[in-house]
Amino acid sequence: MKNKRRTFTLGFKILAASMSIHCKRVCDVAGELNISARTLQHWKKLYQEGRFTIKKTSNEIYHKNELQKLRKQIKELEIERDIIKKAQNIFSGSG
Repeated sequence: MKNKRRTFTLGFKILAASMSIHCKRVCDVAGELNISARTLQHWKKLYQEGRFTIKKTSNEIYHKNELQKLRKQIKELEIERDIIKKAQNIFSGSG
């Protein structure tokens, strides 16, 4: 029977790496978290190098692009609104 490979969240990896840096030795932290010291040493190295980042999913990228389009559209509509207000003031004789 094969052992199932465990996966860990990015948050767990960051927490484990920072514990090994700030609190205790790598082997002690690894024992407490029930992971191998070699794995924790690797995570610690990545953490210190600043290589732990959250990868953006295509859905997040889509939403970011959509937000940029909507902000641009809002600016254009605000400009149009201001032009209409100015024209209204001119034609009503109060400008």
